[in-house]
Amino acid sequence: MDHVATTTSMAIGFAGFELRPWERSVSHSGSPVKLGARAFDVLIALVERRDRIVTKDELFDIVWPGLVVEESNLQVQVSTLRKLFGQGVIATIPGRGYRFVAQLDERLRDTEAKAAVVPNNLPQQRTQFIGRAKELAHCTALLRDARLLTMTGVGGCGKTRLALQLAQMQLSTFPDGVWFVDLAPLQETEGVVIALAGVIHAIERVGVPPIDLIVEQLSQRRVLVLFDNCEHVIDAVASACETLLARCRHVKFVATSREGLGLKGEQLYSVQQLSLPESNAMFAMDASEAVRLFMDRARLTVPELVLDERNAPAIAEICRRLDGIALAIELAAARAAVLTFEAIRDRLDDRFRLLTGGRRALPRHQTLLATMLWSYELLSPSEQHLFRQLAVVAGGCTLAAAARIAGAADEYEVLQLLTRLHDKSMLHVDRNGDSEPRYRMLETVRQYAYDRLQDAGEGSRTRDRHLEYFVQLAEKAEIGLRGAEQGLWLARLRLEQENLLAALAWVEHANGGEQALRLVAALSSFWVGSDQIVCGLRVSHNAVRSAQGEVGARTHARALVALCQLCYIAGQYKDAVCSGEEALELARQASDAQTTLRAMRWLANARNATGELEGPRNILEQCRDLARNCGDTNELSSALNALGELCRSIGDLPQAAQYYEESIALKRVECSPSGICAALGNLARARILLGQLDRARGNLLEGLQTAIDAGLKSICTCGLDPAAALAYFLGDAERAARYYGAAECARELATHVREPVDEAFIGPVMAQARDELGKTRYEIAERSGRSTGFDQTLADAVRWLQNAVH
Repeated sequence: MDHVATTTSMAIGFAGFELRPWERSVSHSGSPVKLGARAFDVLIALVERRDRIVTKDELFDIVWPGLVVEESNLQVQVSTLRKLFGQGVIATIPGRGYRFVAQLDERLRDTEAKAAVVPNNLPQQRTQFIGRAKELAHCTALLRDARLLTMTGVGGCGKTRLALQLAQMQLSTFPDGVWFVDLAPLQETEGVVIALAGVIHAIERVGVPPIDLIVEQLSQRRVLVLFDNCEHVIDAVASACETLLARCRHVKFVATSREGLGLKGEQLYSVQQLSLPESNAMFAMDASEAVRLFMDRARLTVPELVLDERNAPAIAEICRRLDGIALAIELAAARAAVLTFEAIRDRLDDRFRLLTGGRRALPRHQTLLATMLWSYELLSPSEQHLFRQLAVVAGGCTLAAAARIAGAADEYEVLQLLTRLHDKSMLHVDRNGDSEPRYRMLETVRQYAYDRLQDAGEGSRTRDRHLEYFVQLAEKAEIGLRGAEQGLWLARLRLEQENLLAALAWVEHANGGEQALRLVAALSSFWVGSDQIVCGLRVSHNAVRSAQGEVGARTHARALVALCQLCYIAGQYKDAVCSGEEALELARQASDAQTTLRAMRWLANARNATGELEGPRNILEQCRDLARNCGDTNELSSALNALGELCRSIGDLPQAAQYYEESIALKRVECSPSGICAALGNLARARILLGQLDRARGNLLEGLQTAIDAGLKSICTCGLDPAAALAYFLGDAERAARYYGAAECARELATHVREPVDEAFIGPVMAQARDELGKTRYEIAERSGRSTGFDQTLADAVRWLQNAVH
């Protein structure tokens, strides 16, 4: 990862080694040499200042900007360099600092000297070039083979600065000139050729077209031309490049544009945003290009600013919310002169007013708003329309969703528009294995699009279409989550979670009670299956509480059943009882048999958890009989499993096992992997207590394997408790403690409260394991299970169950 902004653009040879600063690479006899990032930074700093002594303070400022580090850190890096290159490369000047003293390879010195006299008009940059080491190396390699390299990317992402740095590095490769042509000021397409002719000093002659003058001057020369900001005159640039590529064999072009030129042989390179911090830890902040740029530019106005653990969270959030867009980060950094980092972060909801620059900047770079406007106005009316509609999408969407949200009847027409928005850098395409491509805007771009959507008066209609689409998707998923494709539907809803939350937020705002409760009812299985009980409970409570307008009894009942289920799993049993009772009354009013059965089952579960016995049993037996009469095998199997739980709670283990076996048989018919896994786990618990350990082992192995094969690892938490108990009764108390620790950790992360009947099962077993191992050994084993990781523990449990012998 690049830390130091390098100005040396030529390979440097010394002591048999070759240093290529822009690639951050060192080689010896053609073989790469491994060197740590900090040591590399120290080396570059010394090489670039080889004409003088570099003080320790200066090296600290260059290599560890804004950080307070021990002097020994610098000594360690210098020692590393000396071990690698030999003692005669870096000299210590006592009391003053260090100096690079190795003799440079003459051939490479000649190359560097030649580069210094190459004719060019590259503008001198007044700020450090931060990061982009990999991009520079990649573009350098691409330019060796391509004659036209076009850098594309969203406005403000840093295309121009990257292209200028690349051009600076090419000086020794193009001895006849490297020429920069800024097209931003042009209003007419005819000006492109005239601008290039002026830059290369092609002397005007009466009657000779400017393009012919350029060909005369460049046809035999090795020249690189950088066309910057091509998007608004793209056809003229493409025409000029096509002619010159055909008639000037040694000329190469680099172009920056929102979109490619569309020429044969053009090499496109998408300039991505600056790297963001993976966490708020100091090592992650230091590795982030966005953070380094922010701090470098902030120190231009407030030199004493430092990055530390106190301000790291605010700086990280600024960079993330600005998507790593270089211009936005620079404009935000400029506000550090008058605002704290926390104040800058808190004002990013109004970023287009906050992020403004100096009047001497290019008009489109004076504000973030101007940059977005520049890009927006280059779109066609149909592109602008779809761009606005997609502002309501959160976290990306599929082609089908984009078409529905835009109110378009023809998906192919929408696909063409999406392709053009992508080509013009207004949209990203995310590809995730076998999943459908997803179309996504950067958050800064999406906020701009949303402002335009509101200005056009299209906001409410578009969000209504967004809501309608995701309500229908959730209801379709609810059905899918009952069958063999549970894993696929969970994965799909995870991708759409931001959209689902956005739909819930909108429906509350728009007073759409019916649709809000339809979403609540449809999503309860998703929140449970994805281990997001707290999130699901929060949004479901809010939606039920704020639902207004006409809401049918059936919809209201279904939403309350979902709320009852979530409250029960969260351990909020009294709330679950209240929701279940209200749901049952409404479901009976609506004559909705299926919802009535579900309400009875979850109400009985909740009452049983509060200590009731006879009432819940009567309800579950009625539920079983009604489900059998209705032919509802899904509710029948669930009612039988619930009866098994109730029997197990009162110690009637043979009857519990019988109910579980009946439930499992029906779940297999339904092809419900989560239901099979859960019921087999319950059956294993009963059989462990009955002393049927080998049969319990087979039940557990089948249940875990069924869930794993269906992509439902999260449901396997219910299998680790009985696996721990089985391990204990098979004489392996330490394994029992490990499995229990892993199960506890997973349950805590999912905020999934263990049911009372299951707590009564595992608690005494683990107490015995603790007594047998002793407190210290037990706690070490349990901590090991917590820290090992759920996936690894699950794999270990499956292997053990395959081989465990009673």
